[in-house]
Amino acid sequence: MPRPLMYVPRPWMPFEITIRCMHSRLLMRPGDECSRRVVGVIARALELYGAHVHLYFAGGTSNHLHILAAFESAEWKARFKCHIKANISKELGALFDWPGPYWDRRTRDIPILDDGALADRLAYLAAHGVKENLVASPGAWPGIQWVRAVTAGKPLVGVWYDRSRLCVLRRRWAQRRQGPMPTLGDVAVRKVLRLTPPPMWAGLEEAALRAKWVELVALAVERHPAPWPTRVVGAQALRAMDPHARPPRTKKTPAPKVHTRCKALRQAWCEAYAMFVERYRAALQALRAGWVTVGFPVEGCRPAVLLPEAGG
Repeated sequence: MPRPLMYVPRPWMPFEITIRCMHSRLLMRPGDECSRRVVGVIARALELYGAHVHLYFAGGTSNHLHILAAFESAEWKARFKCHIKANISKELGALFDWPGPYWDRRTRDIPILDDGALADRLAYLAAHGVKENLVASPGAWPGIQWVRAVTAGKPLVGVWYDRSRLCVLRRRWAQRRQGPMPTLGDVAVRKVLRLTPPPMWAGLEEAALRAKWVELVALAVERHPAPWPTRVVGAQALRAMDPHARPPRTKKTPAPKVHTRCKALRQAWCEAYAMFVERYRAALQALRAGWVTVGFPVEGCRPAVLLPEAGG
């Protein structure tokens, strides 16, 4: 089955983005340094593209990452995702000694069509770790602490390693050989990840906003309770797991096309997407035929590199 095309039909449509580690290995094993690096990468991406991205959620489990965000256009969504995937794989690959491909497949982006569905997805993601019987409560997760950030106001603090600057410093050191060789610590920059309130709560004062988050987290635990509360794995055991380990079984279920509570919205989106695919394929065919000025639909992304057809 072909992967869906990049499609953002209107500005600031929210998407749930899932990025899975290679072979479902535990290459995002929760821990302080792992969380700092991931938060630092995402905060750096918001520095670069924050005017075009609204980030509502960032977190996940030991083998996948969830991002819930809205984007101004398909182009900015592509740039944001590219930065996230490339730099997280670089940072965690070095941390966990994994030199090979880091991500199992392309990201799965599911559009969220209404505020009710957005609240449902936030509640589902807030229960991560609890519904899998890994921790007793969302606040006990040893990885990225999104729940504490939104309910208690504790900032998500990470570190961004400016590896380009490190290369420059090491070249200079190689020429002069004076003092100790520069290390990652010399180019570490503290970053604070700032989240955007979801649109249904936009404009609320801070106290009222936190109360909404507390209510949502309580609802999340109620909807997605731990199946065996007395058999929780626990934070200490999670931190001790081998990041190269591969689970014997992985949950594989078809991803929904959209998240919505309204059947009419779902049908309208499917029809609009089908028309977009037709227009995109027609533009692609024209480009391959040599029409270099052909216009692609503004809801998608023009191909960066187009290879000629065989025999062309």
